[in-house]
Amino acid sequence: MKKLIFEPVDTLFFRDGRPFNQGEGTAGIESLFPPSPLSMVGAARASWATRLGWPGKGRWTDAICTQLGGDGKELDNLRFIGPLLEHDGSSYFPAPASLVGINKNDCTVSDLNILRPGDPVQCDLGEAVRLPYPKTKMAIVQKQKRLGGWWISQKGMHQLLQNSPPANSTLIHQSQLWSMEPRVGNQINNTTGTVEEGMLYSIQHVRLQEDVKLVMGIEGTLDGFPEKALTPLGGEARICHMTLESGDICLPKKPSFRPKRGKIRYAVYVITPLRTTTPPQPNLMFSKLPGTVVSACLPTAQRWGGWDSIAFKPLPMTPHLPPGSVLFMETESKNKNTVADLHGQQIGELTTWGYGLIAIGQW
Repeated sequence: MKKLIFEPVDTLFFRDGRPFNQGEGTAGIESLFPPSPLSMVGAARASWATRLGWPGKGRWTDAICTQLGGDGKELDNLRFIGPLLEHDGSSYFPAPASLVGINKNDCTVSDLNILRPGDPVQCDLGEAVRLPYPKTKMAIVQKQKRLGGWWISQKGMHQLLQNSPPANSTLIHQSQLWSMEPRVGNQINNTTGTVEEGMLYSIQHVRLQEDVKLVMGIEGTLDGFPEKALTPLGGEARICHMTLESGDICLPKKPSFRPKRGKIRYAVYVITPLRTTTPPQPNLMFSKLPGTVVSACLPTAQRWGGWDSIAFKPLPMTPHLPPGSVLFMETESKNKNTVADLHGQQIGELTTWGYGLIAIGQW
């Protein structure tokens, strides 16, 4: 495993799923961040293909496809993990939906608590459904809420995987990691060099704060991969410094598991978007995870698309479980080692592209 580091020269833009056609409400199109794995992997492979002789447009040669994988969904012997955010030498992850607290106006949090499966109830999801519930009733009295917009450090995530509320200092608000900048543009006629009438648009760019980087893990045969390169990334082909370094991406340590009444209870924390055609359902199996789903804390599903550089058109929008989703699982004690080995693995679809990275914790 090696590590790919992306450091933007200026701002970045990764458009959301709203229409971006003339007359369809294109004012203030927001930028999704962090970007999807497809955007990151596409930028890395395009830079690599250019180093191998690709002119920058059209299909790759057979020799390039043999080394980098096909033009479509196949990566052959390559595997990517991420993207993750690095800040001050530590990885940061979206605060899991099972972590609640009081969000103060000065970008600090207090009274952190962890949700866990409550007693079985009957609801619209079925019978004997265990909805997430705080450990103590004090959480309800204090009106603790999910920490949307907050990120947790590698150290804090390790505390959370051990079923302990993390220290307040391990959390950081996204405004301290990046800021949004409004930009206004107009389409240019390539023949005349003048602006096109009625083609004014406004978008929101992302500017990373100092010492914040995008990081991906990569493994496979990397002959000819550029160790340092300037590569376009995302919409408007914004330029990044891309560096290939030795070493793994930084993930929290996995906790130990002890059977209780012949069962192993474990929590699955989604770190990168999890692509799946079948959403998790209570009391059923999910993906290749041992056991059944007991409960879940699921933020609003994200819809990710992308760009088909061969057909030169957008990819269809597909729903994903967003980073920060948490699944509470239960399985037989004989699966203890299987559960532990899931830590740092990827589940769902397109895992070789970076999707579905998970961490395993206790509950």
